[in-house]
Amino acid sequence: MHKLFIERYIKQIKKDDILKFGIQNDIYLSNNQLDILYHYLNEFWEDILYGDREKVFLDMKKRFDEDTFFKMKNLFDEYFERYRDIL
Repeated sequence: MHKLFIERYIKQIKKDDILKFGIQNDIYLSNNQLDILYHYLNEFWEDILYGDREKVFLDMKKRFDEDTFFKMKNLFDEYFERYRDIL
């Protein structure tokens, strides 16, 4: 049931939503980085939440500068731990 809600939310999320959330969390993305992150969220959200997320993160790490990736990964880890029980 939760998976269905998450999928619906991911499908309606806009790049601007991601950009604003990033800025609120001290993550500033270029247009290219925003496009890349948007692609990963839309294509690999199930792997990130329920599958081999480390494989996805290793691939993402190649596409972002170290500081940006570190901040994104830490933010993911924080939220994943916070909401793990309902995922």
